[in-house]
Amino acid sequence: MKAAVSTACLFPKPTEDALYDLCLHGIQTVEIFLNAPSECRPVFANDLSAMLRRFGISCCAVHPWTGSNESFMLFSRYPRRCSDFLDEAKQVFALMQKVGARYYVLHGCTPGRVSSEIYCERFHLLAETAREFGVIVTQENVNLFESQNLRFLKEFCRVLGDEAKLTFDTKQAVRAGMNIDEAVRLLGKHIVNVHLSDHSDLGDCLRIGKGRFQITAFLSALRSQGFDGAVTLELYREAFGSTAALAEDWQKIERLIRIAEKT
Repeated sequence: MKAAVSTACLFPKPTEDALYDLCLHGIQTVEIFLNAPSECRPVFANDLSAMLRRFGISCCAVHPWTGSNESFMLFSRYPRRCSDFLDEAKQVFALMQKVGARYYVLHGCTPGRVSSEIYCERFHLLAETAREFGVIVTQENVNLFESQNLRFLKEFCRVLGDEAKLTFDTKQAVRAGMNIDEAVRLLGKHIVNVHLSDHSDLGDCLRIGKGRFQITAFLSALRSQGFDGAVTLELYREAFGSTAALAEDWQKIERLIRIAEKT
């Protein structure tokens, strides 16, 4: 396991500036959140790649801006929209290939829009397209989306089998009322990427150590299921004061990972 920080924490700072800020603060692994279609252009991808190489930083995942239109495009009953989405996704996959990112994070579809069969079929098409670029598509659990409940995610994993890969987001699980321990027990072997924050009665997206979440136990449970991926700090901008705070939390996650790996 390794600790990472998402550039999404610094939104609305431009993506390249957010990445540069994280690099300057010594963070060794990042997730890049792309905020606009123009950020997939080859020249932009080349610039991000050059920055990562300059600082010796690795990129574990890319989370594109498409969450708000995936229902309308990828999961549409109008096949041409799905086809167009797949074509556009290739630009993201090409960028990921350039920056060395393995995991693509998908929000998915809003509830009740398509059947589970069609949902899994569309996910498969996206995953199949991504494989040509050496990229793995992951389904994130997202509040107010189909993936907000365990029943859906269990069926998703049953139908897709080994192709079902998940990004597990702790704050989204809390918002949806999902039992995190049960989720790890039932879905752990499919979880390959994690978005982490702390939580308590004070909020569902807190800095590490500012809540009551038993993070070491969570990481140990993941590890027992075979998880060996990135544990990425993803906070909303109001949750912290400066990039130095993100670097501090990144170091805390690193220490918690080392503890979890010894248990």
